[in-house]
Amino acid sequence: MKKHRGFFKRYFLAGFAVFVPIALTLYIIKVVVFKLDAIFRFVPSRFQPDTYLPFHVPGLGLIATIILILFVGIMAKNLFGRKLVTWIQSLFRNIPLVRGIYNAISQFVVALFSDKSDVFRQAALLEFPRKGIYSLGYIVGKSDPEFFPGLGRDYIKMFIPTTPNITTGFFVIVKRDQVIPLSVNPQEAFKIIISAGVVTPESEPLSTNAPTKSP
Repeated sequence: MKKHRGFFKRYFLAGFAVFVPIALTLYIIKVVVFKLDAIFRFVPSRFQPDTYLPFHVPGLGLIATIILILFVGIMAKNLFGRKLVTWIQSLFRNIPLVRGIYNAISQFVVALFSDKSDVFRQAALLEFPRKGIYSLGYIVGKSDPEFFPGLGRDYIKMFIPTTPNITTGFFVIVKRDQVIPLSVNPQEAFKIIISAGVVTPESEPLSTNAPTKSP
């Protein structure tokens, strides 16, 4: 009985380690693709692909979104398009409530994708949420004395993502000497956070048939 149990456990864990990452990746791709397909809801029915195709083709929304983004980028780079984009941005910035949301998202996107930006470029450790416990996060900039009166220039801003959902987390302002900068690649730090520490820069995900090392 123990032999059969060991056989089942060994091969089940091996299959689990292979199947789950593939299944979850395909599921996330499926969710993204079908969510982006909803973009055609804003298109008149006579122009929707399903009107002319005998069956629904998943992924057309993703292709349409990419084309739309490229089109906006091309428009923003020429004289007429730049004036139109500036006018639309000015409109959003002058609507109450909307301007707060738009400005925050706009500044975040520019800071995140700018080549000169230091956002999420430096991983670091912080003793958080209490003494004796360290959290992995990112230095996102220096503290602004004008915006945070009473805090000197020796304070910095940090974002500490949660596991496994790195889109949520904690924004903290701490003294620079309380932060431990890390030499680890920012992308590797994301892997550590998402995997709850299972994946580290020096290791791969634990193998179900890897030989155990003696201490």
